[in-house]
This record gives sequence, structure tokens and C-alpha cells, in this order.
Amino acid sequence: MKLTSKILLFAAAMCWIGPASAADDVAVFLDRYCVSCHDNDTKKGDLTIENIKSFKDAKPEVWASIREKLQLREMPPKRKTQPTTDEREKIAAFIADSLRAAGHFVNNKLELPNYGNRIPHADLFGAKPHPAPATPVRLWRQRPTIYAQGKPGAIQAFAMAPGQQISDFSALYTVDEGAAEIVLNNAQQLVERFTQVELDNGELRNKPGTPPQLLPILHPEREPALGAFDKAVAWAFGTALSRMPTEEELTRARELYDKVKSGHGRLQAGRAVLTIPFLKPEAVYRLELGAGPLDSHGRRRLSKGEILVALHQTFFDGAAPQTIADARAKDALATREEVAALVKKLLDTPKPNARLLNFFDEYFDYRKATGVFKETPADVHFNAHQLVHDTQRLIELIVTEDKDVLRRLLTTDRTYIASQVVNGVPSRNHRIYNLPDDLKWRPGLIPLAAEERAGILTHPAWLVAHSGNFDTDPVRRGKWILEHLLGGTVPDLPVTVCAFVPPDETKTLRERFEVIRNKAYCWNCHQQMNPIGMSFEAYDHFGRYRLKELDRPVDMTGAVVDIGDPSVDGPVSSPVELIHRLAKSKRAQEVFVRYAFRFFLGRNETVRDAKTLQEASQAYTASGGSMKALVVSLLSSDSFLYRSVEP
Repeated sequence: MKLTSKILLFAAAMCWIGPASAADDVAVFLDRYCVSCHDNDTKKGDLTIENIKSFKDAKPEVWASIREKLQLREMPPKRKTQPTTDEREKIAAFIADSLRAAGHFVNNKLELPNYGNRIPHADLFGAKPHPAPATPVRLWRQRPTIYAQGKPGAIQAFAMAPGQQISDFSALYTVDEGAAEIVLNNAQQLVERFTQVELDNGELRNKPGTPPQLLPILHPEREPALGAFDKAVAWAFGTALSRMPTEEELTRARELYDKVKSGHGRLQAGRAVLTIPFLKPEAVYRLELGAGPLDSHGRRRLSKGEILVALHQTFFDGAAPQTIADARAKDALATREEVAALVKKLLDTPKPNARLLNFFDEYFDYRKATGVFKETPADVHFNAHQLVHDTQRLIELIVTEDKDVLRRLLTTDRTYIASQVVNGVPSRNHRIYNLPDDLKWRPGLIPLAAEERAGILTHPAWLVAHSGNFDTDPVRRGKWILEHLLGGTVPDLPVTVCAFVPPDETKTLRERFEVIRNKAYCWNCHQQMNPIGMSFEAYDHFGRYRLKELDRPVDMTGAVVDIGDPSVDGPVSSPVELIHRLAKSKRAQEVFVRYAFRFFLGRNETVRDAKTLQEASQAYTASGGSMKALVVSLLSSDSFLYRSVEP
């Protein structure tokens, strides 16, 4: 029996994946794109789908694997006929719904930061965009600094996951059982701390740290007046949530007070009521649900309060600035233009917004240089912390000037070089940059040799961060450029693969890496990374420019392979040539916009966000490369302002 007939029979009999028309789509899809490699005779990957007669005939993990391979575009193989993006999304969603209906958990790697590039670049910048971008409704757990704000002495309930390309993603974090217990303990301890009172001849007196407006709700012998009760609850809501309670919340607070009072007394009842706002979801999460009726595209616009909370938590680690407080008091933000004006105002500061700089820290990922162990070379001073500081200062300068930001970050031949004194002797990092021994240090920017250095990717901090303890790392360097500037993808390392290059003191690293090129199984994944990264053999693992390795001339040639963009594909003679080629390419700018989208919206882009991405790229170009203009466009876009019930 043909595969199509089998699946139709099994769908009709088991009713596990929906109506017949949907079953037809799955059957046709598998027959067209999958069965030629996964029939009973071929069994590629030891998988056959011909034997599926019912849901019980295939394990849930098989269906989950099929869905994941489709989502990540790892199947069908590149040499085979490819389904359209719409076909992939439809079938992947169909399998997910079926698994959930059968009670199985469905993992979605496309929501994780390391899988952002799986959406083809052409689907975002080369196709007609969806007319109504939106973000699915979500609860986005607060960043640790935001959660700790206004909670003195509280235990930090959250942390950021290391090893992610972008640390603060809405899909990365939930409040699990352990975190929930910490949140509860924090709320109880905080309330107890600011409700310290004593009874003196029938009068309640507050101890230091207890606001006087809370006294009426804490008196162990007297019932609080209704107005005094509401003021005390309002104080707690203002402290915990920066808003006033609704009438419904006040009513429920009074009901809780009466219930606790009957069993534990008025003091404990008052403390229980004051704990309420510290345990509400919005004390832990950013609630982004939207308000009002759905529009014709199935979206709701964020309320003014939700927009202000989102902007506060996007740009600030501490309390909201007066600008946001002023906007809260006004009848504004009803239009995209009003939101854009507020974002511009928030960014209009003498020094760049800290979160703006944090984006570049995470994008270039150079700060981890301080965690890469190096044996200090005998001939130069090496201080990874100072190298990182040099790069941070340069980024801050270019972002402050806010002109042609990406190109300048990639191509500048100037840098700051820190000066320090070690044991009373001046010791500087300048020799890491191949500058003369007798360099006269000065506090400003110092020019570097243009044929040796071009921007952040040739800074020692970035080179060290993307190196090993004792060697350079062309794979890590090539992978960063492939993903962050070219929008390429690299499959996950199979658990069966030992990623190891044999040591050989007689061979250069490039020569040792030939073992990868000679293994087709390895080269299938490395063929795009390695030619890019090998160009950076011009620098050793300390970030020093070199012309020789093992007393032989360094081969610093490389190539951009099969990206599909003639402006960037092709061989290069040096890393500097490669960087300058990428810096002026439209593709690198668009990929940069994709990463900015992920950072500021806390999720990966989808095909539905194409309009937002295209407008942001246009805003960046029209403004002469202004990072502020790019962020204003993103944070006043429909992707930021609207929430959809359906993905």
C-alpha cells in the first residue's frame, strides 16, 4: 500500500491529527519530500515512515524529530527538492498540535537564540512582507536587576543562562518550583521588614523602616477604616508594581484580610494583604497580553501601561526615569509616532543608554576573553581585562557619535590602549597590538596599521575570546562571522563526534586542520566556517598580528563560500580584506538588524516580522547608520506594539 493511502487510513481511523483535509496535507508532504529517503528499502538514518499505520506505530520522539528537522531546515537534504516556507510551517504546526493533543510536550528550538538564523534571509528581506507583524502573547520573566529593584535584602530568584548568543530571551526562562519558593520567601521577608510595629498603651507606633501609612492596617486591636485600608494597600502596590490597585484588587484584599483575621489576628491579616502585590505575576513577569478587541489580523495592541513597562524594562536596570513617569500621566502613545517620539526621548542622553551598549557586548561577545586561560608570554604584557576595557571604550565612542555605527565598528583602525603601572614599572598592552616598544602613550585614540587591523574583529579582546587556551580557533571565529554577519547556520554538533584536531608541533594549525577537510562527514558542516576563520590565522591566540608561524609564512587567505550573495561570496587574501568586504555589504547590515531585533524584542524573528525588519534596515540606512534610529524603528513597530493570540 502506498504511503499516502496508509496515512489517510490511519488518520481516519485514529483521528489523531485532525480533519481529512489536514491529513491529506501531511500525507502529500511526506510522500513528496520524505519517503524517497525513508522507505523500507533505503532507511536513511535508520528511519522508515512506510510502516506507520497508526499513531502507536511511531514513537512520539519520531514525530518530534521529523518536526524539528523540518523547522531547522536540516531535512530534506540540500540536494533534494525543498518545500516552501509555508509548507514547512504548516506541517510543523500540524505535528505539534497532534503531539500536544496526545499529551506530549513539544519543544520549539526556533524560539531559542542560537537558532535564530534558521529562517532564510530571503524570506525576511527578499519577499513581500506580511502586512501585520505581531508578537505572540507572552509572559517575559523580568531580568534579575529589574526583579531586585526595590527589594532590599531579597534573595535573587533569577539568573541569566550562560552560553547563549543573547541572554535575555522571553522563551528561555520560566519561574520553576525553586524560583517560586524564593519569590514567596522574598515577599514575606520584605513585608515583615517594613511592618515592624509596637503597641504602646493601646497606640501603635512604627519602628524605623515602617511607613506610617501602614499603621492602620497593622493595629492588632482596631479595625482599619476603609479609606486607611485602601491607602495602605495602594502603598504596597505602588512599591511592588509602580501602579495603583484596581477596585477588584481592593475588594479581594479586603476579603483576604477578613479571612486571615479570623484565624490569625489583625496584624497577620494586614501583612498578608501587603504581600499580595509582591506575588502577582507582574511582580515577576512582564505581562504582554494586549488590550481591547482583536483587529482584522487577530492582534491586540499593548495598553499604554504595557508599553511603558516594556520600554522601562528594555532600557533600564533600575527605577523608571521621569520621562516614563511623565508619559504615564499623559494621554499619549495611541499612535506609532507617539511611541517613536518617546523612544527617541529615552535615547537622547549625553552617554549611550547602558542597554544599548549591552547589545554590542553580547553581539560581539568579546568580554569572555577574561575567562580564557592563557600562559602569559614572556615578551609582552598581557591583561585580558584591560583589553576588554579598550574595546568597551571604543564601542562606547562610536555608539555615542552614532554615525555609520556598524561599518565603523568593523573597520576602524584606531583604538584606545589602557596604561597601567605594575610593581612601579609602566606596563602597557600596546605590544599586543604590534605597536613599537617606544610608543609614547597618550589617553586618546591611537592609530593602528591599517593593513593589520580593522575594527572589533581584529581587536585582541575579540580574538582572545574566540580562541583556545594555547591555539587560535578558526572554527569559532569563522562560526561567529558566518552567523552574525552572513546569517548562516551551523548544525548542532552530533553527540557521536569528537571535535578534536590532533596535535603536531611540526605543522601549522591550518595544516593540522586538513584532517577536517579530508573527512566528508566533518567538512559538510565546516565548509563554510573554516575558510572564513582560517583568514584570521594572521593573528595568534593572544591577538597579535603575525607574518610567520613555525618560521614559515602565515597563510591568511580565506573565502566566503556559498552564501548566495555575489557581493560577499568569493576568496579573500587577508582578514582585513574580508572585513572591509562584509562591512560594506547590505547583507551584513540586514543580519545585524536581525540581531538587534532579537535583543530588543527578546525573541527570534519570524516570517511575519519581515516588514518590521525591512523598515528598521531602511531607517538605519536613511539615518546614515544611526543605531538610535534603528532601535526607534524596532520599538515603535507593529512587532513591538501588537500581540497575537496565534503564533
